[in-house]
Amino acid sequence: MKNYIRSLSSFLSLPTTLHDRKTPISIVIGIILTVFCTNSVFAQLSSGTFEDMKQDFYNTTENPEKAFEIATSYLAKAKEANDVAQIVAGYELLVSHYSHTKKAISYTDSIILLTKNTKLEHYPAEGYLLKGIQLYYNSRYNDALTNFATANDIALTNKNLKQQISIKHYIGLLKNVSEEREEALKIFQENIDFIHKNNFEEKDSEQYLKSLFALANSYNKIRILDSAEVVNQRGIKASLKHPNQYLYPWFLTSYGITSYYKENYTVAIDSLSKASNFLKKNEKSLCSNYLYIYRCLEKLGKNEEAIDYLYKVDSIYQQKPKVIFQAREAYEFLNKELKAAKNPEKQLAAIEKLLVVDEIITEEYQNLGKEIVQKYETPLMISEKEDLLNEKEELINQLKDENFWSQKMVAVLVIISVILLVMIFYFFRRNKIQKKRFNALIAEYEQKKVQKEKEKTEKGNVLTTEKNTVTTKQKEDIGLPKEVVDAILVKLEKFEDTHRFTKKNYTQTKLAKELDTNSTYLSKIINMTKGMNFAKYMNELRIDYAIEQMKENKVFRSYTIKAIAIEVGFNNAQSFSIAFHKKTGINPSYFLKQLENQKIESTI
Repeated sequence: MKNYIRSLSSFLSLPTTLHDRKTPISIVIGIILTVFCTNSVFAQLSSGTFEDMKQDFYNTTENPEKAFEIATSYLAKAKEANDVAQIVAGYELLVSHYSHTKKAISYTDSIILLTKNTKLEHYPAEGYLLKGIQLYYNSRYNDALTNFATANDIALTNKNLKQQISIKHYIGLLKNVSEEREEALKIFQENIDFIHKNNFEEKDSEQYLKSLFALANSYNKIRILDSAEVVNQRGIKASLKHPNQYLYPWFLTSYGITSYYKENYTVAIDSLSKASNFLKKNEKSLCSNYLYIYRCLEKLGKNEEAIDYLYKVDSIYQQKPKVIFQAREAYEFLNKELKAAKNPEKQLAAIEKLLVVDEIITEEYQNLGKEIVQKYETPLMISEKEDLLNEKEELINQLKDENFWSQKMVAVLVIISVILLVMIFYFFRRNKIQKKRFNALIAEYEQKKVQKEKEKTEKGNVLTTEKNTVTTKQKEDIGLPKEVVDAILVKLEKFEDTHRFTKKNYTQTKLAKELDTNSTYLSKIINMTKGMNFAKYMNELRIDYAIEQMKENKVFRSYTIKAIAIEVGFNNAQSFSIAFHKKTGINPSYFLKQLENQKIESTI
């Protein structure tokens, strides 16, 4: 391969005179050599057996680009050979490459579609299982459970014990997510018993280790610590025997957590530190380990050493924002430690970081799974935020008294205090106004709902309904025959009732064509009867429909703002939010949050 590249390189650096005389020929030959080299790369990647390529893939985990090349080459080779089993294997490599992402889910769909009507062993159950796993990692728990149930039905029919074990394992993980910890523990205990009885430790050693780890984790969660310790020790021993030391750092971490809860802090620190050495590229787990090490050191009275681990979490967060929840916890600990140490300057910095992080969580992480929300209890309550702001103000005043006696600095601090007071006043005032607007919007919606139900019971001409009542004077002002106006209004009402306005990029010309009229007539009728132009009319319909769906449809409320926007016909979340705020005076995120608060209050 390198020889071909050198040949191409030397050819393109021929002396100028020769190169000029044979420019067309050199270009053609250059293209041929380039294509040949590209084909050679593909040929080299796919020249081995499928088993060789698969082995190469798993040996290049440290090189994602190389792994992707091998996976795509594997799939291309399988498709060329029209080998269904190997095509499925190619998709599985891509699922592995993109694991924990939405892209992986799309490849599991390909596996299911390809194997649904085949007699390929283990399929399509394996496809549904893989899809359930990827949905689980993407926090789509209900969808994951549906796919696990489908996979389980097929696995039971086919008497596939390996799949049944794996499915049961992930159902146990889902039980943990929904806080059904006793049920989860029971599932993991049954899985381990089943593995032992059927000698699956050797047949599927990785699943055995996963089941052991899940069992240890469950024991930790419900504080059955002696059992957790025994299972962790067994897991560490078994993972060290595995060729790749599968899950070894995770068992060390779990053992460290068990030791922490058993108050064996020195043992916990040793185990967590060893695990951290293996987790440098897994920032979230690394930060969680650092937080446990901090707790252990704090319990041992080594607070100065403990604080270093909080700053390590802060340092990782500055580079990797995905550890925001671990950072938030670290800033809370820092605030407490620095307050006790009477270090106002650093405490002020910790409070400022905590407020910033909490604001980000409030704005960007509103649709998190139950487990994360319960664990971190974000965002801060208003009273908590007030306390932090007051504490921040006290620290500022303290620093002013101790270090900043100049008039200029005093003036700066006064300005900062005024800004903070204005922000607090603005926050409460805005919250009050938005709550009032929300209540008015709900009242208006309920009134429209009652009116709509009333109209459904009425009989007669559809044009007698309130939303399409048009006076004779209005029809005359339109300047069109009454029969034409009436006909278009009937079709326009049907357009609204069938929610065709939720399609994206719906133009006035397109609608006019569907209503068997022209854009001019349609524009006049909408302007006169609706009191607005076509663009505003479409936005109004979409916003009203979005409000209805968010109020009545539980599934709809679980969508992101972007998903809701697309569902009701907007091109993106920004245009939807702007239109929603323009009509209602509040943001859609606030509307959803208040609906959820109403739901919680109604259950209390």
